[in-house]
Amino acid sequence: MTLKRTTIFLTEEQHESLRRLAFEQRTSMAKLLRDAALEILEDEQDVREGLKALADDEGTVSLEHYQRQRKERELRGELPA
Repeated sequence: MTLKRTTIFLTEEQHESLRRLAFEQRTSMAKLLRDAALEILEDEQDVREGLKALADDEGTVSLEHYQRQRKERELRGELPA
């Protein structure tokens, strides 16, 4: 895996908090930042896939259609009223 260098700017407070967290977790600040970036990218991919799935309406029925079918089945005694 090839890593690319990037620069970010943090406030002194953010830098100190990140440094302490890295120390507590016995890891590097860079690893914490890479993990956070990966989590954001994975979340974004999940959102995109979810929106794509929501847009796919194949095999779905409207609520009104479902309610009509259910009422008809109830009237025929196929479902409890």
